[in-house]
Amino acid sequence: MQSTVASAPVTSAEAALIDALGTWYEGQRDAKGNVNSNVMCAGLYMTEFLAEHFPLEPEHYRTRSQVKTASGKQAQKLLAEHGEERKFTSEGGRTSRATLDHADGLATVLNAEGDKAGLTDLSGLERAALAALLQAWFVERVREDFFGRKRIEAEINPENPVRTTIAALIEAGRLRGGNTAGAIAQHLVGAKLKIRFPDEDVNVESYTTADVQTGRAGDYQIGDTAIHVTMSPGEKVFLDRCVDNLNHGYRPRVLVPESRVAAAVQLAEMYGLSERVAVQSIEDFVGTNIEEVGGFSKSGVRDRLRELLIEYNARIEQAEADKSLMILVPENL
Repeated sequence: MQSTVASAPVTSAEAALIDALGTWYEGQRDAKGNVNSNVMCAGLYMTEFLAEHFPLEPEHYRTRSQVKTASGKQAQKLLAEHGEERKFTSEGGRTSRATLDHADGLATVLNAEGDKAGLTDLSGLERAALAALLQAWFVERVREDFFGRKRIEAEINPENPVRTTIAALIEAGRLRGGNTAGAIAQHLVGAKLKIRFPDEDVNVESYTTADVQTGRAGDYQIGDTAIHVTMSPGEKVFLDRCVDNLNHGYRPRVLVPESRVAAAVQLAEMYGLSERVAVQSIEDFVGTNIEEVGGFSKSGVRDRLRELLIEYNARIEQAEADKSLMILVPENL
């Protein structure tokens, strides 16, 4: 849906309709305060149909068994039109009868409140502009009630080496897409450093904050060591950051996923830095140290692993706008 400049009648109608939609939406919360993604999908679809039709009749938005156009691909497309690229529900409410029931409920709300707000007097362009504004409101609900509450989940077994947990969490980030894996890796490293060096001022910044913006020698700086966390090692980290570190008396250490260690070592050799720059996997850097701090005992490692995840979540809470980067701490810890 292409958004257009809202006129005064559109702005007035928007306020009235959002108030009504908000009341309806809050009524869909369960006992724990959660809203099913089918509710959000219905909102995305029905506001799309509103751009073309008012009042909304069943033939405008439903087939015999489902909402027209409903699919994971369509939901993702509508979100993307509002700048939201993260992976949403794969089905988009297509296979759930509940989505159709929600669509019927929304049609009732939009028709009744839209009639009061004078939608019949709006031009086609004005109605499209209003529909885009209402759809943007539902996109915000997706951000808050889906992405904002959905935590990172992975198999976390304290009986296994901690490095396998770190690898599983990074892989869960890769599957979610975007910069998620990189953000997880960086904050896990920060959490590990805080546990290992509790008296050090281990910085807490958003994943997107560049070193140069803070004056740091790396993503983290402990003593004379500059630590760089990167998912894709390349020329910039070695010839820019690491060389600058060496010129200023720092000991650079580059942390990469296990799958990229060999490539990072080759790059360090190619740039003549293999003897001056340490390269290590993120999985081992975090995992081995947590086991050491845990005294290599089952109970100690379990306690330190739980401490790692709690510290990680605290850092996400402090530094990141996207709270869905938090990790679901399992009950077996």
